[in-house]
Amino acid sequence: RIAQAELDWSVGRVTSLMLLSGAVGLAILLKILPVWAALAGAALVAMAPYAYILNRRNKRFRKFQENFPDALDSLARALRAGYPLSAAMDMVAFETLPPVSVEMRRTSAEANLGMGWPQALENLGRRIPLLEVNLFTAAVQLHARTGGKLSEVLGGLAENMRESVALQGEVRSLSAHGKMTGMILTILPIAIAGMMMFVSPDYEMVLFHHPWGKNLIAAAILCLVLAHVVIRRIVDIKV
Repeated sequence: RIAQAELDWSVGRVTSLMLLSGAVGLAILLKILPVWAALAGAALVAMAPYAYILNRRNKRFRKFQENFPDALDSLARALRAGYPLSAAMDMVAFETLPPVSVEMRRTSAEANLGMGWPQALENLGRRIPLLEVNLFTAAVQLHARTGGKLSEVLGGLAENMRESVALQGEVRSLSAHGKMTGMILTILPIAIAGMMMFVSPDYEMVLFHHPWGKNLIAAAILCLVLAHVVIRRIVDIKV
């Protein structure tokens, strides 16, 4: 996942960041929450570096999906012009935008340096585990075994992928309102609590001095997290 996110971090660096984040989060949360809630919160804070890696990985995959149909169109035109697959891949790698150009160039280099196209395409599918890439690799491998007009197949794939990307963008735009609503409903109680702490601190200090105060704070935070997760699951539409 670090490599798929196109980061040059090592596993040791990520582990150290997670341990450091968890330790700092635990030291802060122990002052306002009971021990069990502080431990749970520290575990969530420790996952922040890994969540950043997943978020960057998803953004890179989404950008790959958007640019991949154009790359397939360019590849199909190069094949119609009489270029072999290796030369067409090199040409597409120089014409398209990252991350498609990076992956195309790497795949072409692996195939030309003795690995062979089947293994190079398999490595591409491992680095970019998307349905579009799997369809592309399957089409190229099938053409290598049976022959046929690969340019027409790639052109059809590009058109279908472009329609799928447009549909996914429409779904994301429709679900953006629900995601924003969930974010506002999650932040609003925290903002009100912070405002009350600034305006009338004695009103909320009871929660910190009462024996059940910290447990109530932990329960409120847990309810906010669960509500946010439920809203995100409702508006997360799979295409």
